[in-house]
Amino acid sequence: MGKHLFSSTTSAGQQVNVQCGWDRPLQHHYLTVFAGEAVPENVLYTSLMERGGLPDVDRVADQLEEWGIEAPEGLYERLWLDSEFNESSNEGKQW
Repeated sequence: MGKHLFSSTTSAGQQVNVQCGWDRPLQHHYLTVFAGEAVPENVLYTSLMERGGLPDVDRVADQLEEWGIEAPEGLYERLWLDSEFNESSNEGKQW
């Protein structure tokens, strides 16, 4: 599973931590938004609630937009490349 991590502030002013990436075994993207520290009790949103995950980068972008979260420059391209080349790594990339 590829993992990309970044911190941001929502349009409502809430500090969040975001994890997203490509899930190679399940063949879809995933996204989790945490209020503060990335621990289960702080989950605000997870694509585990979406049947079939997030099928493409556009859906990841849509979810981040709904939360008022701006993605780091180059993130969407990297997510697309991960899916196109079916890449995943246990190491996370901090943006």
